[in-house]
Amino acid sequence: MATTTASSFISSVILQPIIVAISSAVYSSLLSYEMVGNLDWRPIVICATSDVLVIAADHLKDQEVVIGTRGAAVIKRFTPLARIFLALNASLLVAALSLSPPKATLFTAIFTSPAFLWTTPLDVSRIGTMLKRLIGANYSQEMDKARKPFIIKRVPGMKAFFSGTIRSCGVFLVVHSALQSPWKSTHNALPWTIAETLVWSMVNRTGHCIMSDVRDYDEDKEAGVPTIPVLLDSLLKTRMILTVVHAAVLTAFRHNPFIVASSCFAIALVWILGKDTPKPYFRLSLHSQSIFIVTYAVLLTFGL
Repeated sequence: MATTTASSFISSVILQPIIVAISSAVYSSLLSYEMVGNLDWRPIVICATSDVLVIAADHLKDQEVVIGTRGAAVIKRFTPLARIFLALNASLLVAALSLSPPKATLFTAIFTSPAFLWTTPLDVSRIGTMLKRLIGANYSQEMDKARKPFIIKRVPGMKAFFSGTIRSCGVFLVVHSALQSPWKSTHNALPWTIAETLVWSMVNRTGHCIMSDVRDYDEDKEAGVPTIPVLLDSLLKTRMILTVVHAAVLTAFRHNPFIVASSCFAIALVWILGKDTPKPYFRLSLHSQSIFIVTYAVLLTFGL
């Protein structure tokens, strides 16, 4: 395991969560504008801080695993700073939720719980025991199987599914509940429609997640993590599928130049980025949606 340095610790636990949170903040801003015609800070803060908390907590847990190695001193020195960072974001999240309807809190909890439990072994023995009592002792062997820890990360394709769903539909439901807007918005935000934005976001976020798996292909294959590239056992097949899906979105929403440009950009990155590409370049894939939403905002602001 590589030695943890101060820069790598801060990058992993503080900078990376902020970079990911920016993409959620941009996307939730677009949804807020589509729904009510302005930017409401509450859902934007909820989505951004939720991202920070989930990712930073996960990365901090990964960093603390190396206690006892040569990087232990760095981790012990910077862990208090990381915890302060988490506490500040938690305070912002609580403040935004307290000023939002209860549904916003409910949806936030629902869509962040899988991320918090991503690598946590879940003991389902209690459920097995209850079923055993109901069915009878003859099924004890089947119940023994149920007692094996269940880990969400080990479910084939689950990472891409959760990422695409949470970062599109999850964000939408949080924004919608916080704003208490009607399901059919009366605000005209052409060329955008909420349905098209949702589909585009789901494909884009899922695609980015799979591209991250392309980057980690060798590590995931060795560790037996069932990501899409590992299941297909081919980076070429993965790239071809992503290209077809992005092209389908591009064709379906060809009237929206921002979705078209974003999809073209995503397709180009599918073939440019690979397992040997330095990790910072994958931030282009992460923000292949944000870049064009910001472009739209700039053009709208200056009336271009």
